[in-house]
Amino acid sequence: MLEQSFIFLDRISADGERKLWMNGVENWKSFKKKEKIYGIGEKRKKYYEQKLIECETALRENDLATLAQLLPKREHWRLFPLADKILYVDIETAERYGDITVLGAWDGTTYYSFVKGCNLEKEMVKTLFTKHTIFVTFNGSSFDLPIIEKYFGGVLPENYIHIDLRHVCARLGLHGGLKTIERVLGINRDGELDGMTGEEAALLWYEYQLTGDDELVELLLEYNEADCKNLEPLAKWAIDELWRQLRR
Repeated sequence: MLEQSFIFLDRISADGERKLWMNGVENWKSFKKKEKIYGIGEKRKKYYEQKLIECETALRENDLATLAQLLPKREHWRLFPLADKILYVDIETAERYGDITVLGAWDGTTYYSFVKGCNLEKEMVKTLFTKHTIFVTFNGSSFDLPIIEKYFGGVLPENYIHIDLRHVCARLGLHGGLKTIERVLGINRDGELDGMTGEEAALLWYEYQLTGDDELVELLLEYNEADCKNLEPLAKWAIDELWRQLRR
């Protein structure tokens, strides 16, 4: 995917990238191999070739931070297939905006939960976050990550890469919340979690504060775990589909 991308090159738009593909310039190797490329002068082609060499070096060294700097932010999803340190993140909040009650994360193998009043501590969250390169959320650009940074301050690693699936899905014509899109794609939730909304999740915490019933927190954690885990199949499908549509 990345080695077929040209959108990071100066003056190459999405349409320009597509034209390169249509003219047989399938990847970085074929770009350098061709002596002449229609619409690109000799000097500019040499400049592009140097940029491609820089990208090849970064790719060979698995330097995703450098690659992310070259790509426009809306195209960071193209880095997803390269990462082995992906963290899917979702938070629950109380009625007061910015008051985190549960922070959940899924790394593809383990679900991590941090609960207010128990283990929702800056150093614990930071220790987990600094082990990862790519963070995947749904609407995290507007909600999860700004709230996390405001709540803790300085827990996200330097040069982290963020893929917001809300924007990826929107480019595919899928709009609405996470649960709405899950239903469209046939991603299911079991039992009490089926149909539960974020507002209902916030009420669970409120009721727990009133009653002290631990089962309410357990249900809230199950809800958050589903939010985190379901981001993985959604990311894999949406990113593959967006690439497929771009390449049509």
